[in-house]
Amino acid sequence: MDAVAVPVGTYGVDVDALETTGARAVVLTPAHQWPTGHRTGPERRLALASWAARHDATIVEDDYDAEFRYDREPVGALQGLAADRVVALGTVSKSLAPAIRLGWILCPPAPAGAVAEL
Repeated sequence: MDAVAVPVGTYGVDVDALETTGARAVVLTPAHQWPTGHRTGPERRLALASWAARHDATIVEDDYDAEFRYDREPVGALQGLAADRVVALGTVSKSLAPAIRLGWILCPPAPAGAVAEL
């Protein structure tokens, strides 16, 4: 597997640039995009779901701090737009119990067996 850099702007990852990479998976933090700190906007979220469907691709959504919102309402998960294409990673280790390091994976049925085995 090769990692490919894709530009990120005010509204999230540049889906047009992602389209040109030939990638079949993308790892995102749409609730708090690194390094900009912005959230992925609604139009960009829909474009990502469409990209994943067209390319039979997987979106890995790292939702590590979506509950931390000081200036606006919490952001919904990208997984809700494309449950068959998004592997959602979450944790409450920052907000509930840092010492426990509790996290989870919510994934579509197709990769569930392989994920459970790993």
